[in-house]
Amino acid sequence: MIKMMKVFKIVSLLALVFSVQVQAQKIIKHKIKSGESIYGLALKYDLTEKEIYAVNPKTKGALLQLGQVVNIPNKKYKEKSKPSKKTLLASKVSDKDNGKKETLVENKFIKHTVTAKETLYSIAKKYGVTMEVLCEMNPELKTSNLKKGAVLKIPNQEIVKEQSNQQSVENEEKVVVKDTFSNELIHTVAPKETLFRISKQYGVSVEDIKKWNPEIDKELPIGYALKIKKTTVQGNENTSEDSVVTEDIPAGNLSKAEFLIEKAFRFLGTRYRRGGDTGAGFDCSGLMFHTFKNINMFLPRSSHEMANIGVKIDKAHAQKGDLIFFATFGGRRVSHVGMITEVLDDEIKFIHSATNSGVIVSSTKEPYYVRTFVQINRVISQ
Repeated sequence: MIKMMKVFKIVSLLALVFSVQVQAQKIIKHKIKSGESIYGLALKYDLTEKEIYAVNPKTKGALLQLGQVVNIPNKKYKEKSKPSKKTLLASKVSDKDNGKKETLVENKFIKHTVTAKETLYSIAKKYGVTMEVLCEMNPELKTSNLKKGAVLKIPNQEIVKEQSNQQSVENEEKVVVKDTFSNELIHTVAPKETLFRISKQYGVSVEDIKKWNPEIDKELPIGYALKIKKTTVQGNENTSEDSVVTEDIPAGNLSKAEFLIEKAFRFLGTRYRRGGDTGAGFDCSGLMFHTFKNINMFLPRSSHEMANIGVKIDKAHAQKGDLIFFATFGGRRVSHVGMITEVLDDEIKFIHSATNSGVIVSSTKEPYYVRTFVQINRVISQ
């Protein structure tokens, strides 16, 4: 008996030492899962993207691979038990409706306890964030339904506004110089700019910019003078092989898009079911068919047929509510469809029903969808 007690004490001591060592590590090894991005990791670990890139320089501008190990600076190691006063805010918000909910603002996050009848859409609206951001910060939402009593992490808007202001200052540093002696504009590359973002600014394609600037490679140096053709900026030249629409969705249609996204998000975690178009299970086209019925729009019942509905949109002009198509069986024949929920600088997120995962949110940065992407269609009518 005495020997067993000694063994128990030794094992407990070893476990305690191991726990302390892990907490004391400067770097956390994180293995990439489906749908994760550097932005999502920054939110999850209470860091900035810059801090993560500093210890993973090769990931900047590269696609994250499933199973890839990314180094994460351990913030607990730096701050231990004394967080910075500038980044630590504490407040309590009472819910007038039921008097039970409280939120705690700490660093960049607010903790929100889900109550009965709340939806992802209503929570996102309450805190002024998007449903996609909620899913990034709470990965379990991508594969399961919202449950009463669940505790969600919400971005602290004070911190977000501060970061947005810093980004605005950086954007103001961009300089565009008109060359009156040629048919070109000169765009000076600012920090964090990408070819994709610049192409959207001038309404041209990334391929056009590369054609006009053959000397540039994958890396886009800060301060580099990019040539942009004036005629294309003014819309007098069409370099695309296909005729595509580049106008923004009217405000009324954006409202419809938000409504449809909220409806689709209610089925996150629902299982995949071949031929299914109800809450009991969906295939990819079934989810779109069911969702768009909410605005009295009846889409065809296959992804291949859906690809012929609406107007084909250039990827640079994709917006929420557009349908995105993939050829998952090889070739160029459409065999999978989803609905766009968020458009970032060089990434598009979409909700769909995947064969192995059911209803989830995925990203065009995932290698599988990079390889199988076909087109984007705008189907919401005015």
